Amino acid sequence: MFTWNFRYASKARLADTFQQLKLDPKNGDILIRIHTAIHLEDEAVELARYISQLIPEAHIFGTSTSATICWGKLIQNQCIISVTQMSKGTVRTAMLPTFEENGLPVTSDKLCKSVKDAVITDDTKLMLTFLTRKYLGVYNFVEKSNTFFPGVQMIGGLANTSEVSLKKFLDSGFVFNEKGWSNRAIIVAAISGKEVESFSSYATGVQALGEEREITDTFCSCILSLDGKDAAKEYRLGIGDELTDRPELTNLFPYVYSDVSDIPIFVRFSENQSLNDLFDKNEPVIKKFQSLRPERDYDEKRERICANHNVAVGKKLRRAFIYDRKVIADNRSLFRRIENFEKAETLFGYSCIARSMIYSNCVKWELSAYENSNICGCITEGEIANVSGRNTFANCSFVVSVIGEAPATQEYNSYAFSHTDSLVADNRKLLNYLYDIENKLNANEAFSAADSLKAFVQDCELKLLYSDTEELPNAAALSMDIKLNGFDRICIINVFETYAMSTVFPKAIIDLTYKNYITKCMSFAKQKGYKVYHIKDWNIAIGAPSYMYALSEFVSDMEILQRDLFETSEDYIAIVPLFSVLDGCTVENIEQAVHSARITMSSKNIQFCVRNANSDIPDEESIRERYHMVNVINYAINHDKVIPYFQGIHDNTTNTIHHYESLMRLEDENGKIYYPASFLGVARSYGLLYDSLSMRMISKVFERFKDITDKSVSINIGMRDIKNREIVEYIYDFLATVKHPENFVFEILENEDIDDYDMLVAFVDKIHDLGGQISIDDFGSGFSSLKHIASIHSDYLKIDGSIVRNCIQDEQCANLIALIAGWKKLSTHKMRIIAEFVENQEIQDLLMSYGIDYSQGYLFSKPCPEI
Repeated sequence: MFTWNFRYASKARLADTFQQLKLDPKNGDILIRIHTAIHLEDEAVELARYISQLIPEAHIFGTSTSATICWGKLIQNQCIISVTQMSKGTVRTAMLPTFEENGLPVTSDKLCKSVKDAVITDDTKLMLTFLTRKYLGVYNFVEKSNTFFPGVQMIGGLANTSEVSLKKFLDSGFVFNEKGWSNRAIIVAAISGKEVESFSSYATGVQALGEEREITDTFCSCILSLDGKDAAKEYRLGIGDELTDRPELTNLFPYVYSDVSDIPIFVRFSENQSLNDLFDKNEPVIKKFQSLRPERDYDEKRERICANHNVAVGKKLRRAFIYDRKVIADNRSLFRRIENFEKAETLFGYSCIARSMIYSNCVKWELSAYENSNICGCITEGEIANVSGRNTFANCSFVVSVIGEAPATQEYNSYAFSHTDSLVADNRKLLNYLYDIENKLNANEAFSAADSLKAFVQDCELKLLYSDTEELPNAAALSMDIKLNGFDRICIINVFETYAMSTVFPKAIIDLTYKNYITKCMSFAKQKGYKVYHIKDWNIAIGAPSYMYALSEFVSDMEILQRDLFETSEDYIAIVPLFSVLDGCTVENIEQAVHSARITMSSKNIQFCVRNANSDIPDEESIRERYHMVNVINYAINHDKVIPYFQGIHDNTTNTIHHYESLMRLEDENGKIYYPASFLGVARSYGLLYDSLSMRMISKVFERFKDITDKSVSINIGMRDIKNREIVEYIYDFLATVKHPENFVFEILENEDIDDYDMLVAFVDKIHDLGGQISIDDFGSGFSSLKHIASIHSDYLKIDGSIVRNCIQDEQCANLIALIAGWKKLSTHKMRIIAEFVENQEIQDLLMSYGIDYSQGYLFSKPCPEI
């Protein structure tokens, strides 16, 4: 089994890609999945037909989506194509109607039988399954599948499009193949074979709370009553009156079925709607439901809650919420199972629209564990998951299937589980809700807070505000105390170099030392009347409100505690605790204040720091300028205003322009040109903005020079670019197809934080294998040594401009240039030296005396958009 994923760019590029993949139906069945967030219905079918012409015997499986998943990344506004060629197994696909000719939905039994007859065999292991929102019987269909084809794992969900909303369900998704499209059909792809093995699992992060409630009345997907009481009113009383103004709160607090308590069921709340407002009474299925209960007033307007599937009377529900630590725990469990699967040739992954829009950091984080694998999928509006060997329909889930015919491993990224800070942001809506409710409860305001609401808030807090490993309030509790209870005087304590302990000491003594450290902090805080929080691992916070404790008293107490922690005995490991005492803390400034305090202590080699948290807040003008620059960057990305400028590099031997360096510029809506110094730092801090700029710059330079035979160009590449699979694969694909790959030089920024030399060397070697060239930029400005430069095998080495610019006035700069030129003469590796910032003839004369190969600067040419 072989799987390869790529973005659709054009039909010509698609044909080239298929030719390079050398797909041959004679070697085994071929499954081609298309997940598109950019094509309309007829366009999608046209694409599928074009693919079927290129690979006539391929099995094509297509869905619309609001966003795609490829190589472990969430990608907006793209079409992803995934190709899987089997070795011995078989693929069978079918697109079947989910509605009868009379407009009524196909029964779940009949649909299961149709699917079974069309694609299921005795050795089917996995079935990819997609339906659309119009078929509200999806829950029953998935449940019945366990009876009709037991042992067949299912993965997939409901197709959607970019029009999908969190506040209401839209019938906007469609499925398709080369024969046509439909929003009233199911598309399936069954993978079978004696040697085929598959494993499927899921992660939700949902935590069930409270007692069971039984559904006692329904209409289609609308839950009308629970335990005989108005379901919408009960739901609102359980969440709070804010729900009427903020219906999106329903996404933070789903239900779960009692028999599958870790699979969320999302409902949508509407304040003043009738059943005829929610459902089209002209639809045959609605007419049928209404005929069964003619006495019901279908025009009565009141509060309503609806699920995204037909709900059944008698099913029992519990309330729930989703939070970061449960998300982490679920994903760890999912990852371990996937990682240990032996035949890991292909990964399929699907995630929910609610998860990607409300918990956006969560989706990116959990996908990052698979960023080196060939996982491919899309965002759905409801997921089909395999839970403990049984298929079920779910919401807000991340579902993964791994499948293969032969033993194989994927390059997983377990490092992701060490970096979960981004998930804290995904709890902000939930915490803000709790802040608001706490304030109202504390103020005893007259609002309709039922007893169940108070109990629910307390249950949420028990999960959200206490550490899993220690019986202590956690970082979320610290935020709540800062915001609600005036805890603005905080000491953050961290122990230095704990990671090194395990290389010297046994785990037992490390654990004993840790417990002693925690106990001392807890005892001291309790004795003084302070509150202690467990942030993470050895990271502790002690807090107090400033109106109760003077700063001098608080600082003095922290100094006493630090001395106590420094003292040790032969029973414990000696530790070095760092104390950051912060005054004037708010939820908004504490993170920056902690960061600044640690930088200060590191630079001064001290272990105790006192600072005002407000001193680290940037001034209003710099904040305004930063947001202005973000707008400029977004405008440039969205309006094709990322503009390459080119500066000639002078050959000191032939006295001609040898090649050009490409330099990025941005243009705003007024035509103003921005230089990298003004926008690159901002773009890097936002990450994805930098990735978009970099991709657009590289693609434009490639397009400009791809057909030029007598001119070369260099492109700046940072370590972040090299770690970006999408950018790197794009570069490799281009060099593999362009006529003159030797005309493209990739300048690696030496002054960036290169933290993975193995990855860097692999990139350099691949560029050379494909015929491209490498340059080391800004040499002399960063951390590197001649040993590192020698190991990278670059074709060019560019001396940092600050050295060149000052070489006439500063003898040390001149000596550095002489040293680099001398080293080149001694080196057996053929490398050419470039000096940048050559601004006058005096500098040029000095460079010529040292035998520098090339000069770049205003003396010879200025950057401009034309070559």
